[in-house]
Amino acid sequence: MIFIQQSKRKILNLIMIFTLVACLLPLSSVAAKSDLTSFNTATNTEEMKLAMTTDWSVLHYTAKANELFQSFKLADQNYLANKLIDERPQSGYTSTTLRQTYLNAVNNRSYLINVNSTTDSLTLWTVFIDDDHLNYNNYNLLTVEDQDEVCKQILLGRPNQGYESIETLQSVLDSKVSSLLIQKVQLDKDALNIQYAQGDTSANVTKNLTLPIIGDNGTTINWISDKPEVVQNNGSIVRPTISTGNQKVTLTAQIFIGNFVDTKSFTIDVIALSKSHNAFLKDLTISQGALNMAFNKNTMSYSAIVTSKVDSLFVNPLAEDKKAEITINGRSVAEPIKLVTGVNTIKILVTAEDGSQKLYTIVVTKENSSTNSENTSTSESSPPSPTESFTVNVESSNGKAVSKTTIKRLVDVDGLVKDEVILTEASVLETINKLKEEKSDQARIVIPNSQDNVKQVDISIPNNIVTLLKESRLNLEISAYDVSVNVSNESLATFSDNLYFRLIPLKGQAEQSQVEERAKKESIVQEIANSSFSKVLGQPMKIETNMQNRPVLLTLPLPTDITEEQLNHLAIYIEHSDGTKEVVRGKIVEYQKGITGLQFEVNKFSTFSILYLPEKEEEVKEPTTEGVTNLPYIQGYPDDTFRPNAPVTRAQMASMFARQLTGNAIPQAKATYTDTFQHDAKDAIEFAKEKGLFKGVTATNFNPNGFITRAQMATVAARWIEQQCVERPDADFCPPTSQSAVFKDVSDHHWAGQAIDTVNAAEIMTGITADTFNPDGFLTRAQAVKVLNRLFERQVLIEDQTPLFKDVPKHHWAFYEIQEAAKK
Repeated sequence: MIFIQQSKRKILNLIMIFTLVACLLPLSSVAAKSDLTSFNTATNTEEMKLAMTTDWSVLHYTAKANELFQSFKLADQNYLANKLIDERPQSGYTSTTLRQTYLNAVNNRSYLINVNSTTDSLTLWTVFIDDDHLNYNNYNLLTVEDQDEVCKQILLGRPNQGYESIETLQSVLDSKVSSLLIQKVQLDKDALNIQYAQGDTSANVTKNLTLPIIGDNGTTINWISDKPEVVQNNGSIVRPTISTGNQKVTLTAQIFIGNFVDTKSFTIDVIALSKSHNAFLKDLTISQGALNMAFNKNTMSYSAIVTSKVDSLFVNPLAEDKKAEITINGRSVAEPIKLVTGVNTIKILVTAEDGSQKLYTIVVTKENSSTNSENTSTSESSPPSPTESFTVNVESSNGKAVSKTTIKRLVDVDGLVKDEVILTEASVLETINKLKEEKSDQARIVIPNSQDNVKQVDISIPNNIVTLLKESRLNLEISAYDVSVNVSNESLATFSDNLYFRLIPLKGQAEQSQVEERAKKESIVQEIANSSFSKVLGQPMKIETNMQNRPVLLTLPLPTDITEEQLNHLAIYIEHSDGTKEVVRGKIVEYQKGITGLQFEVNKFSTFSILYLPEKEEEVKEPTTEGVTNLPYIQGYPDDTFRPNAPVTRAQMASMFARQLTGNAIPQAKATYTDTFQHDAKDAIEFAKEKGLFKGVTATNFNPNGFITRAQMATVAARWIEQQCVERPDADFCPPTSQSAVFKDVSDHHWAGQAIDTVNAAEIMTGITADTFNPDGFLTRAQAVKVLNRLFERQVLIEDQTPLFKDVPKHHWAFYEIQEAAKK
């Protein structure tokens, strides 16, 4: 249809021009006699038009040509008349020059005549696309649909007499096109965002950025970095060194189409490289014999058998990280290992750049010479194999077996054993499918130990299996002799590495006595009880893991001969690896059938001992609840759980502040973030933003479902403190405070450093140890209410209360905090 319209227009133009030409040609070789005076004396448009209509025979020769001129629109008549005035020779027209000038004017004017006579946008579009009268540079940048819209606007805005000149038409075309192009630039500017790698935010950039280069509306986007040595213009990241520190970089986007351009800037924080924590081996071989299995960096224990003729061998470990240091039995890697007949334990200790360690062991059995002798008619029975494997059931929460997993047991020369729990992808997939059928979310592995001779248990879970557990939202429990380790899916959700636990029971009486003596001397123990009553019950347990700063539920078994008095006065004495000490109360639960245990939650792993710790006798006056009325600012889940260990999302935190400030009457608001338009917490987010407590992660994104870190919580809390102290300088957190602690994990350049100082000095949020704050750790729901109760100045009452949530019993460390925040 477009080509048909083009052809029609060309034909019409040709017909009109040919008609005019024909009308201008004389009927005979005899020129018409007429006076040219009226054409040569006309001084304005009207006089020239009068000459053209009264003395038309001089100009047209035929009446038909005059009729054609009379049918022209006024603007076209004026144009032709003005051309005859403008082009008139100084000596005046002759009949020949008059006709030629008029014909040329008609030929040029035919384009504008076409435009002025067009009645629909499609026809006008065909006029524009095959023409050189106008400048179409910007018009051609539009889509066909946009070009059609411009044509409609030109027709709607056309004067009754048509456009008087090409210059006027060009101006109108430019105006309409420019408006659309400016709108495209603005739309693409508003929608433009940097795409961050998984786990990164604008305040925590560690991986390459994705920088859009084409807008949805056809614009081109160029990026300029003010620090190309850190962030290149294509989004590639070159992380600064530790000595340089974190770098703040501004990326400016130029959004343009044609000659219409606008800019948008983003400020990001590129995090400096930290010391590597990679203590894995990449390969491990021995010069004599062979390992019992192919090397896997997540498998920590191996064995080998060599003949009696092998007196020594070399161990060849290769670290994944070149900066890691390796020792073998505490000595240089290059030295040979001397072997004795029987069992030889070789320990390969890998120390990462940041001090993290992993211990690989090889149990090498050197055969007795009589075992190999061909001349010996009789021989002693072969020594037992240093390794054995057996399978155990993986159970659901109701104790039903759903799959099996393998335990590798290594026996040393003293008869003590070390177990390695091996979770394979096949067994985990089978477990997941069976648990779905059982409608259970708990996988439980129980390792038997009837002889009580296990000295260490290694639990290795490769990253691919961690991912399977996360995606299936499973909780994993491993009950290994002297401790039960329960890892919730909420804790796994933010973990993205190979996971390991190392369980080391302190079986010796001497070790237990040393723990008991240390506990008695600790001031935190003496504050609770008379030190003479402190007594270690059961077996202390040392736990090592790379799952720090995420809550894990531990259960230690209690002795079968424990008294009722001891049962009522139990505590867990924790000796952290960083030198700090802690005492927490636990919850009495069933450990195994017929055995009770003490359950407690931790997020740091060290040595744990159960103490009989009776409290000092002193009268405690219970606070009264009279006159205290607070509305709840946090809610539980539909299944009557609170999920205290689950991380808090940004949307949930905004909702808590909004409920507190509005008395649970949050006003409706229009979403200003593109990712909260349909979110349940939209109104709360907008309210918290209006109050200056929260900001988006970008100008257009809030990231409502992202977990809030301790640093982000400190920032929000500091804003609250600042606002409240202006209005109420007598608030508990407003008086001058002492100098804030210096945290080794919060640098002077940390983006939240000042906020962390503020909340720590006000004792709203303190460090997890004396010198560490853990700014990047995620805040749990239980930790959040403890912070908010202090910010909101809510009185936490220690009195007998009925638990509101089935997963927050009275023994929970945050029971009263949660009750205060949620009670109606």
